[in-house]
Order: sequence, then structure tokens, then C-alpha cells
Amino acid sequence: ILICTPGTPSSVATTFDGWPLCQKGRADIGLYTSLLSSAFGGVVGTLFLLCLAASLARFALRFGGPESFWLCLFGLSTIAVMTPDNMGKGILSGAAGILVSTIGLDPNTGVPRFTFGTYDLLQGVSVIPCMIGLFSFSQVLYLIGTDKTFIAEYHPHKGAFRKVFGYLVRHCKTILMRSSVMGTWIGMLPGAGGEIASIIAYNESKRWDKDPSRYGKGSIEGVAASESANNAVIGGSLIPMLTLGIPGSAVAAVILGALMAHGIQPGFKIFTASGELAYTFIVSQFAVNLLMIPVGFVLCQCMARLLSIRLTLVAIGIVVLAYIGAYAISNSLVDIWVVFAFGLIGFFGGKVGMDTGAMALGVILGPMIEENLGKSVDLSRSLDGGLAAVMFEGSINKVLIGALILSLVTPFLLKLRNRKNAALLPEGPRPAWTADFFAGLGFIAIAAAFFVQYEGLEGVSRVFPEVLTTLIGAGGAYFVAKGLWRRHGAAPAGDAEPVAWNKVTLICMASFAYAVVMPMLGFLTGTMIFIACSTLLLGDRSRGWGHLVRTALVFGVGFALLVWGGFTQLLNVPAPTGLFI
Repeated sequence: ILICTPGTPSSVATTFDGWPLCQKGRADIGLYTSLLSSAFGGVVGTLFLLCLAASLARFALRFGGPESFWLCLFGLSTIAVMTPDNMGKGILSGAAGILVSTIGLDPNTGVPRFTFGTYDLLQGVSVIPCMIGLFSFSQVLYLIGTDKTFIAEYHPHKGAFRKVFGYLVRHCKTILMRSSVMGTWIGMLPGAGGEIASIIAYNESKRWDKDPSRYGKGSIEGVAASESANNAVIGGSLIPMLTLGIPGSAVAAVILGALMAHGIQPGFKIFTASGELAYTFIVSQFAVNLLMIPVGFVLCQCMARLLSIRLTLVAIGIVVLAYIGAYAISNSLVDIWVVFAFGLIGFFGGKVGMDTGAMALGVILGPMIEENLGKSVDLSRSLDGGLAAVMFEGSINKVLIGALILSLVTPFLLKLRNRKNAALLPEGPRPAWTADFFAGLGFIAIAAAFFVQYEGLEGVSRVFPEVLTTLIGAGGAYFVAKGLWRRHGAAPAGDAEPVAWNKVTLICMASFAYAVVMPMLGFLTGTMIFIACSTLLLGDRSRGWGHLVRTALVFGVGFALLVWGGFTQLLNVPAPTGLFI
């Protein structure tokens, strides 16, 4: 919310309205909405866990490969609603994200794909480093490029917590309940998670709202839908874990291991054989969600003060945290370069109309879509009706296909409904033809890079990315042609937002050097050098070089020691090692 950076993939949808709220000076409103909605969703998920665990677990067993495939496609279809005015680039961005998710070992056959001759890419592109790059690092470039002094203006609203609580009670009851139920339902499906739940909940809230145009511009309802859904997932994911012994998420898998270590065997008999411990565990979830409110209230007030720190210092600090956070996922330097590369893609792609949110959805949902498609193909070989019988038969499949079709046609229905009103408004400025032209070139380059890597692939491992490559290449060619046509037609161009390209270039060069030097000199030493040099290059020189040098030294040494001590020493988070510390 404060810097447009999702802490986890399940918070991607929260940035759609949380960041605009922050830009409007209503950061505390966004934070309190997130806090209260999360607590509500957690309580609802726990209620379902307490009262309907057995029934919901039996329903979850009906979800196999085909059902999960259509559910993931339904989640991906939200791109059409997210980008109604730029649907073409949104769909191609989502397809590019799915294509990126195919890098590494094929989930169905184990065949290496699209490694571009780099052994380190066998592990694939991890979701979290990719998200950090697309949102966090690209946001650093955006903030530095605006040449502002602070991230956003912040004026604390008196009684903001009470006002948000009242607004949610009066206007968001339906949204909170619907999103929480959806989050619980999706959370109990093994393999699904908060990222799908929050995206679908956000999409449905926007679809059924009387004024969907306000979403993405700082709508409290958008934050409430996303946060209540992704927290309700927690209770939902514990349902198959407790009743079937099947964890619905990575966190549930950790809890499963903890319970088994204490001699508690999950299953349908858990409520009779270990009822006292099981119900104590469930009730503790209520306490956790309620305790989150006072703790979060204090943290929200503290975190909002970050907006009072100079933008350059915050941006430099974000780069440090982004790098160590990405490295800590799997102790791999490749993840640091993933952050850097996708940061550039997110920033420059955003300048030409590519949708980073859609690309993020593709990266998140791509592996699930391909894996479940492979399961469906394998299942079809044992049935007479073939793949069509597997994919289209069954009541759950038909309901999900219907929801998918409705989601895809919704943007067109909204345009028809609003056409009369839109005709009365003056036409806004159109983007320059270069946006379409360079976006098309970017899509063609992505398709070409993957096209030359098809050798040795067959079956689903080849067909799935081949369809995506063809779609992206054809779409890119269309936008190149469209851009050239608009150029010759002398289409009017809107005023582009000014960018301080000199500062963007400096932070890119410094971040590149930081990624190179860190494993050579060590995390602490490399971080001190990066922070000090970046502060000298980008800091405020209005108060003289002496003050700037002192600020660079104090910030470089102090923040580096704080991160190194807090993360690597206190929390044992791994960091790159080199010649020095």
C-alpha cells in the first residue's frame, strides 16, 4: 500500500487500490482497511473450519485436474476486467507471464525447457523474486523517475480507524462476506491459494459494483475484497489438512508437520481421537485474528511514517531489501538477477502500456494451469470420450466454464452499458503511437526468444508454450502495425509524464554494480558501498556536499548494519558471502 509492493503474491490485488489511496494522501485509510478486512476474513475462514470442516473436505475431494484447470483459467480471466481499456496488451502481458513460468523443468515430464543455455535456470523463475522485480524494483525506478522529494503526501486523518470501521460496516458487508466465503472455498482446494482467491474476489467485487470504474483509483472496496479473501484462505487451507491430511497451502504443510511431530495424526478421526487438541488449535485461530487488530493498529501508525522519509533514501533501502529477500528464498544469486531483470521489464513495459499486474498473474497461475492440464491429458487416455469428456463433463466443470465465459464478456457488457454516458464526455488524450509500436516489438522479442528453444520438446511440454508463443507473436505484430498506422495517420498523442532519466539510469547502474559486487565483497560490505554511493549520486545537494557526504556515510553504515544484524544475525536469513562480511 505504501510503496506499491505486494509482501506476498496473494497481496497483488491489494496494490491495485491500496497504492492509489496512498498517492491521494489516504495511506492510513488503506492500511486500516487492510487490517480490519484481514481480521474479518480470518475469522470467517476459522468459523467454516470449526463448523463445516467435514462437509467442505468432501467437496474438496471432487476437485481434480480438470476442475483446478478451469478454476485457474477463471482467475486468469480477471485480466479482461482489470484492463478493460487496454485488453489486448493486458492479455498479451498475461500470456507472457505464463510463458515465463514455463522456464525450468516441465512439471509433467521433468524435461528442461527454455533455460537459454544457463544451468541455473533449471530451477525456473521463482514467483517471489519475479513479483519483487515487477512491483518493488520497478516501483523504485518509477519513484526515482518522478523526481519527487517524498513518496506521497501523508496527512493523518483524525479518527481514521473508527471511520474505516464504520464504512466497512455500512457499505462493505456484502463484499466482505462474499470475498471471505470465496477465500475459504478456494483455500480448501489443494494447490490453490491466496493469490487465486484475492484475484477472483477482487474481480467479482468489481464486476457486481454499481460503479466499477472507481476500482483501481483508490477504492476501499477493492482493498477490502482482496484482503478479506486472502486471509480467509488460511482457515480454508486448514480444512483438508485437518480432515484429510492434505495441506491446502505451504503454511498448512508446515502446520501439518508440527502436529504430526506432537503425535497428532490428521484425518477424519482427529476430532474424536485428538478432539481436545484439535479444537484448541481451531479456537486459537480466532485469538490470532483478533489479536492482529491491536498489533496491526500500532504497526500501521508506525509504518505510515515511512512516507515522511526522503524518497531517495526509501528507494535505496527498497533495493537492499529486495535483493536480500530474493536471495533468501533459495540462496541463489540468480534470483537477484531475476529481480533486476523483471524490474526493468516492469518499468519500461509499463511505459508502453504492458500490464505488470497481468504479467504477475500469468507467472503465478501459469504453473498451476500447465500442471492441471497435464493431469487432465493423462486422465483422458483412460477414458473413451477423450480429452473433451474430461474437460467439459461434470457439474463443477460446467459451472466454472460458465463463470469463465461471464468473466470474459463482462468488459464488453460494461462498455455497452456505459457507451451512452461516454459519448457525452470529451475524448481524452490518446497515447503516442510509439507506445503501441515498442510494446509490439517487446512482445515479438519475447516470442522469438522462446521460439528458438523448442528443440527436443514434445507433447504438452511443447504444445502449451507453442500456443502462447504464437499468440504473443501475432499480438506483437498487430501492435507494431497499429503503431505504424497511427503514425502515418497523425493520431494525436497525449502528454507523457516527465521522467528524470538521468536518475533512473544512475539507480539502474548502481543496482547492477551492487548485484555484481555483493557476492565478491560480501553482503554487509557491498551494501554499505552501494548505499553510500547511491546516496551521493541521488541525494539532495541543496544543503551542500558536506551534509550529503555525512548523510551517505551515516545511512550507508547504519542501514547496512541494521539489515545485516536484524536479518542475518537475529533471524538467520542467508545472505551472500564474499571476501569480507
